[in-house]
Amino acid sequence: MYQELEEIPLFDGIKVSDLKKISSLVTHQKIKRNQLIIRQGDVCQYFYVIKKGQAKITLTRDPDHEVILAFLSEGEFFGELSLLDEDICSANVYAQQACELMCIKSENFKKLLKTVPELSYRLLYHMAQRIRYSDRCIHNLNIKNSTRRIGIVLLHLAEQSGYRYKDSVIIKKIPFQQDIASLAGTSRETVSRSFSRLQDHAYIQKNGRHLVINDYKRFYREFSS
Repeated sequence: MYQELEEIPLFDGIKVSDLKKISSLVTHQKIKRNQLIIRQGDVCQYFYVIKKGQAKITLTRDPDHEVILAFLSEGEFFGELSLLDEDICSANVYAQQACELMCIKSENFKKLLKTVPELSYRLLYHMAQRIRYSDRCIHNLNIKNSTRRIGIVLLHLAEQSGYRYKDSVIIKKIPFQQDIASLAGTSRETVSRSFSRLQDHAYIQKNGRHLVINDYKRFYREFSS
């Protein structure tokens, strides 16, 4: 049903007749936690949108070394690059949590980009946002202060999967410390020390994987630039 697409940012502003056209081409797939969805080096057959759950994008440098590039939450998409340039997949995608995916076959997705101009614009908009995030990540790697680097990662996670409660932002299931370390280009031990510093200065509260940014405006002023 086309109504499920109205909840997805990529399809925001697209008229109902076009949403119905897109919806007719969507199939659903349920993925178990930690299951591989796309393998680096394979040919991508589908464009994917996460209806429920969370995915993890990684890059394999060698058999024993995998780097985390990003986490994707509900409403986000993946698989577009391989479809657009008709090249192999440049990264792996795993289900970080159990996922329900909306899938569109590559040939159908390409036809939609030609026949639904607003979808092409929305796709370019979101891809531009990702490039901006990549730029921030590169800048982040040049910052020597490890706590600041962790703070920038937490800001992105808050924007991506947190929700506001009064002056705070709550992230219910923050990634594991090793995963955050990979995003920040540091070690798990450094992440642990940085969390302790942030808690000591009342920036955050953390209980297991439940994290609260106490005063989001204050945190944003400190770590956004």
